[in-house]
Amino acid sequence: MAIVFAVPGIILATVFVTFPFITRELVPVMENQGRSEEEAAATMGASGWTIFRRVTLPNIKWALGYGIILCSARALGEFGAVSVVSGHIRGKTNTLPLHIEILYNEYNFTAAFAVASMLVFLAIIILILRNIVENANKNPVEEKIPTDNKNSDVPKIGDLNVGSST
Repeated sequence: MAIVFAVPGIILATVFVTFPFITRELVPVMENQGRSEEEAAATMGASGWTIFRRVTLPNIKWALGYGIILCSARALGEFGAVSVVSGHIRGKTNTLPLHIEILYNEYNFTAAFAVASMLVFLAIIILILRNIVENANKNPVEEKIPTDNKNSDVPKIGDLNVGSST
């Protein structure tokens, strides 16, 4: 199976270049989440796949979706790595950015502008999708924790007389 100058090479190059966008979104969410829920599920006898599907994935779904959207936006315009790996074979390993370059180098400016406009249109759609996902992830009702405990019925640690005989 050929990798260089073939579609698998383009996919590998694109994944290599764009995967950090998914990682950048997932790592902070997973670090913040901790391991306690996964460990509890494992203690209860859940398999690794069940833990991922029922515990981890629901907690990271918004970050994963956001990362995939960023990854897709980056992949649309990827030129460098794909240009090296693809070989510019028309009809076989051509991507939109490479096609724009070919049209521009052939002095077909109108067609290059039309294809670039399509790429811009796709980028705008992805940005709108990103904003929808970002706004859906925000919790509209945020609980406000009171900062002053003047009217609280809960005693403070200093108010407790532990060990005193009064």
